[in-house]
Order: sequence, then structure tokens, then C-alpha cells
Amino acid sequence: MSSSKREIISVDPIHTAKTLVLVYLCFSLPIIGLFFFDAYFRYGEIPLFVVLYGVFLNVIFGFSILWLACKVYNWVAGKFGGIELDLKEIPVEHTTPKEDLSDVT
Repeated sequence: MSSSKREIISVDPIHTAKTLVLVYLCFSLPIIGLFFFDAYFRYGEIPLFVVLYGVFLNVIFGFSILWLACKVYNWVAGKFGGIELDLKEIPVEHTTPKEDLSDVT
């Protein structure tokens, strides 16, 4: 198998931050939920504003930090080189399409 080296020289900060903040929320929302759950049992109530503000700050800070990280990566990759990947070709197996059996009578 032949392989080729590739280098990531630039990433789009907006697209990358948007995508990664959504992935980040998948993990952080359950943790935030546990804190709100604990606060509810301690104090008996949690204002909706507090919940929305907590999630909002999580999104804003997460997006901002990821955006900044992409900008820093692009600068570093421009000066010193980006992340190198070693890619190999994967052969495509020849497959025959299956027959459509839905209209068999």
C-alpha cells in the first residue's frame, strides 16, 4: 500500500468552532445538568434565567476559546508547519448492487 504525507496548514475558525462547540455541548450539558440538579435539591428551586444563562455562557465561552485556538493554530502552522498526517489508499471493494425485492409477487 502506498501512503502519502499531508499537512493541515489552515482550519476555518468559524466552521471549526461551531462544529466543536456542538460536540462539546454533548458532553458538557449533562455535567451542567448535574450541577443544576444538585442546586435544585439544595435550594428547592432554580430560576429559568440561571439555567439559560449557564448554557449561554457555556456556548459563548466554548465558541470563543475554540475560535481563538483555531486562529493560533493557523498562525503556528503558517510559521512552523501544521499537523502532519500519513494517509494510505484503501482499495474499494467491488460490490454488486443487491436486487430490489420489494416488488416481488
